[in-house]
Amino acid sequence: MHRELCAPIGQQYYWTASATEYATDIAFRDAQALGALYPRFIQHGISSFCSPDVMRFLGRWVPTTTGRLYGQFEGEIISDIKHRPEGVRLKHSLNGNSIKLYDKQGSVLRVETTINHTEQFKVYRRCEGKPDAPRSWRMLRRGLADLPRRAEVSRASNERYLDALASTTGTIPLSKLVAKVCSPTTLRGQRYRALRPWCAEDALLCQILADAKFTLSGLRNRDLRLALNRFSSKKLTTQAITRRLRLFRAHGIIRKVSKTHRYVLTASGRQILTALLSAHRANVDQLTAIAA
Repeated sequence: MHRELCAPIGQQYYWTASATEYATDIAFRDAQALGALYPRFIQHGISSFCSPDVMRFLGRWVPTTTGRLYGQFEGEIISDIKHRPEGVRLKHSLNGNSIKLYDKQGSVLRVETTINHTEQFKVYRRCEGKPDAPRSWRMLRRGLADLPRRAEVSRASNERYLDALASTTGTIPLSKLVAKVCSPTTLRGQRYRALRPWCAEDALLCQILADAKFTLSGLRNRDLRLALNRFSSKKLTTQAITRRLRLFRAHGIIRKVSKTHRYVLTASGRQILTALLSAHRANVDQLTAIAA
């Protein structure tokens, strides 16, 4: 898993001694392999992950129509960096719960979710003291009975964070990475045109599809139509949006979530869109320095 993180050699999941922290450790071959990537992870995490991103990492709902925190939200979201003798630690906190990133023993990348306030999460269980009562989504408890659910929630949080970090890595030249999507393709006998990432419309589509607000719940036809219509004087129909979704699906950028009307980015799709958007934002001097 997370092969995008420069082919780590192993991955482990476990509780720490306090039983409130669930860690994911990714081992690299040596300290040099992780050292080449870790500063990039720290920079990306502190500069790119905003408050809605932190909420999504920790499993909280954020409206996909706005991508902003809902008006009823009352709490505090903090991202900070701490320089320790062992290295640099990046931490994102949400109302007492947190997700941290740090390097351990030089060659191990650790992502750790800490749940101090379990009442912010749900578990599908029966009411306490009523063994015959029907199951429903209830408040997560701190005891051992709900420990498996806490592990499930924490592991999902770690995975979302690692997936977001993975999109910042890669040694494949951009030309090779996008060669396939920039050529016509065929899916189920239907021919689809090549993507044109430098064209205004396709570039806007790439930007919308890569928006982090769709990471958890995915993107619907309506979400894409509303986003595109903000930038276009000509209002697009549902059928026109469907054709665009089919195009990106044929190129493997997105996939349809089973039994829903939602679409999510594939692993390769996220890597391709991240690379393309980075290239769009780079100026000539930056590109020249990279190529030198």
